[in-house]
Amino acid sequence: MASAVVLAVIGEGTAGAVPPGDTGGAAAVGQTYADEYTHIVIDKRPRDQVDLRRLRESLHRNGLQTTKSRWLAEGKDVAAELRNLPPGYVDNAHHEHVFMWDSSKKGIEGANALEDREAFYRSKAGGAPAGDVADRHAVRVKIRWDALKKDGRLLGGTLKGDAGGGPLGGPSSNGAWAYKGDIPRKYLFIEGIDDPAAPGVSQWLAGKGWPGGSGVCAPAAPSGRAKRSAPAASCSADIARTHRERLRAHGDDVEYVTSLAEFEKNPKALLSPLRETGKVLNDAGNAGLSAGDFETFSARVGEAFERDLRAAHELTTDTGLLARVGAEAGRAAELGAKALPFVGIAATGYAVAEDVKSGDYANLAFDSVAEGLQVAMTAQPEFAPLLEPALLAEQLAQLVYNEVAGWIAGQKRLDHDRGQWDKAVGDLVAHRDEQWRHRLEGQALEKLFPQLDEKFKRVLAADVVTLKKWAAAKKAAVARIAERSRARAASAEDERRIDAHESALRKRIDTKVWEQQDARTALYGEQIVTVAAGAFARVLKPGKDGRSGFDTFNDRFVEKSAKPYLDKLIGRISEDEFRASGARVWGQAELTRRQARWRKMTEDKLAEVRAALSARGRTTLSEDDVRAMQKRYFPVEEAFRDPERDRDRIFSELVRDQRGR
Repeated sequence: MASAVVLAVIGEGTAGAVPPGDTGGAAAVGQTYADEYTHIVIDKRPRDQVDLRRLRESLHRNGLQTTKSRWLAEGKDVAAELRNLPPGYVDNAHHEHVFMWDSSKKGIEGANALEDREAFYRSKAGGAPAGDVADRHAVRVKIRWDALKKDGRLLGGTLKGDAGGGPLGGPSSNGAWAYKGDIPRKYLFIEGIDDPAAPGVSQWLAGKGWPGGSGVCAPAAPSGRAKRSAPAASCSADIARTHRERLRAHGDDVEYVTSLAEFEKNPKALLSPLRETGKVLNDAGNAGLSAGDFETFSARVGEAFERDLRAAHELTTDTGLLARVGAEAGRAAELGAKALPFVGIAATGYAVAEDVKSGDYANLAFDSVAEGLQVAMTAQPEFAPLLEPALLAEQLAQLVYNEVAGWIAGQKRLDHDRGQWDKAVGDLVAHRDEQWRHRLEGQALEKLFPQLDEKFKRVLAADVVTLKKWAAAKKAAVARIAERSRARAASAEDERRIDAHESALRKRIDTKVWEQQDARTALYGEQIVTVAAGAFARVLKPGKDGRSGFDTFNDRFVEKSAKPYLDKLIGRISEDEFRASGARVWGQAELTRRQARWRKMTEDKLAEVRAALSARGRTTLSEDDVRAMQKRYFPVEEAFRDPERDRDRIFSELVRDQRGR
């Protein structure tokens, strides 16, 4: 946070040598604890701009940094920045130190006074009670590191006494100390993030740092059917929260990594949810493998990767999960949107937050996936579950069909007009059905299929990008292990074998990604059919005005086709009657009588037509109809073609053909 002023001030506000949960236990007997120091981090911005959540995340990501380190991280010119500071600050190298308060009475009072003073001035400026402001403007960070040793009168140490702006060194008279350099995250207890009951707190108390480098996440619990412990759930929730924040901040410009260490270092990283593969890679650690061990390792990675992809696919199509995220999916579920995008899993920290046991998913996974999808929708619309089909159905159902074709263009000559009149109802119903079908098919081909293809293509593209990023993370980890293994190989032949196994493994990973891509393509292609059929089914259901799309079409058909046709027929009938009467002209009385009868004939026939049109033909395009249209006009393998994969396929075919010559 460039605009947040971080004051390195030592203070022990809630000093306690042993956090709750570690007191009185047998394991604590004889435990030697490191000295505890406190650093106060104050957000100096105006009250309405204070963001302690982001401040904590910055501390969690970077640890305690010196002013110089922060300048360098922000790309600033250190020399230029120093020219803006008082000479004493520069001469005494305060920008190269982190400051802290010890746990003595003076140190505790100094830290509290600093925070209280900030609260006082902020309350004066903003009119809020001091206590209120104090809760919202600063973060306390406790430090325990066995490398921190105080300067004394005789012996030097890593901590220099801070007399308040002057030269640093010697013992402290006010409880304030300075350490030259940054303090890593693993030695910090960040209030509001870390849990005093978390596993590993004893190691932190001893000054050895949190296991895994952070108090947020404890080492993974053993697999099995035992229920998740509270600390593990807390760890999962923290990682899930970080995932969601990073997705919101970076959209699809995120990277997937396989270890917590990489996750903590990279502000754009998400943990890959391919858990078994990650475990195999992390188990290999930093060790160099022999050629034989690398072959076994490669086989394990390939098998785990295949299982992980299958598990991820199954999770996204799990009916129980879909039911739980129904509130996010709206009516898309009733229209056949029965899969969630892969990023919904990654966005929730699923890699850590969920236990997969034979398809039995923990409640935490359901809840976090639903929440993650909601965040994903905000961050990147193409990552959302498919809400748009429901809106398309509404548009289709409410559509007013202004372009209803008139009566049959090539109609036969009315040789016997009354015969045509007698069967007008049946002819009009048949023509309405033909026109209705024609309009539905036109909607499918001109509007619905292109729109659905585009929307599903975005989701599939997101899935493909996610798959490739997952694979890239795994291949990068494999490459690092292979490089270390080659460096320790006993012979050139062993190096060659490691190269061959690495190359084969990379191809296997790519092949599995392509297989999963094909599976997603088929899945979304089938969903287009069910969503389109569901959308067409909605045209028979009443809308907000109580009328269906079918009713609207009927009304338009009567106005644009039935009435003109009956008027044309009654005109022919009137001509026939006149010729049959043999009269040269009708008198006004006779003409009026006949016109009244023709008008009554038309009104009665129109009423008969309306009743018949409303009673018959309430049909729409079935799923089989839509599937046949898709197969003919919008085949999914064409609609969802992957140009990058096509290039790879064409290149492989060229290589194969070249070798065959």
